[in-house]
Amino acid sequence: MMRIITISGDIGGGKSAVSKCLEATLGYAVIGTGAIQREIAKKRGVTTLELNRLSITDPSIDEEIDGFVIELGKSGGDIIIDSRLAWNFIPQSFKAFLIVDPLVGARRVFGDQRAEEKNPTLEKTLDNNRQRRQLELERFKQLYDVDFRDFANYDTVIDTSYSPPATIAAKLAELYGVALGQGSFPQAWANAQRLAPTRKPPGRGQAEVTAIAESIRLHGFDYGQPIACECVGDTLFIRDGHKRALAAQLEGLDLLPCTLQAGAEAGADGIEPAWRADWAAALGG
Repeated sequence: MMRIITISGDIGGGKSAVSKCLEATLGYAVIGTGAIQREIAKKRGVTTLELNRLSITDPSIDEEIDGFVIELGKSGGDIIIDSRLAWNFIPQSFKAFLIVDPLVGARRVFGDQRAEEKNPTLEKTLDNNRQRRQLELERFKQLYDVDFRDFANYDTVIDTSYSPPATIAAKLAELYGVALGQGSFPQAWANAQRLAPTRKPPGRGQAEVTAIAESIRLHGFDYGQPIACECVGDTLFIRDGHKRALAAQLEGLDLLPCTLQAGAEAGADGIEPAWRADWAAALGG
């Protein structure tokens, strides 16, 4: 494995913030192609969304960005590349993907108030993000025959919705160290707040939940039993591990190891789980 970390992810997933924290931890230089894309958009007098649309008919835009990333892969390493497709051009890198709840991602982008992206309201930001992601999915599929949201492409997938950048960076640094030593680890990680239950959660005083929480307090979370999740659209449904997820959250464990299986209902994005309110109450009550 090359000593290069490539970080891809959803819009608003925190790639830049996490990369900066990781830079402070590892001492690696950060190179962000998102900034290159914004600079190209600025020079052309368009928004980044409009630039994505122009890229469909103007291959020079992607060629400029891609050529830059390919050259980085020849640099010898000790760098972090914040780029949607660097993992594809540098396959021997440590490849990470940051996912985020779409509304949380939109709030982050809206809060940045980047003039070139023209996001006057949170609702418009959410819509722009969705359009931009769809355009990128279609363009990258046409140009490179890749799906950058296929989690099988990455060494690790981490949800950033409810965890600060420093926590995400610390987990990435940990996993990167294990990978350099050719060790193994659960691929996916998420905060319990992001996980949608598929049945009513147990009460937090239930004996089994209490016992699991006590075990976590004494011995840590059993990474050999990750929470089994099904990814439907942008929703992560728990299929197995409700009690372990609840107990871990009650003990303050920020990122839980998960397995992610693609859901059969690809168009079911935005489902409101029947037990979401009870789950939130069990965590916070």
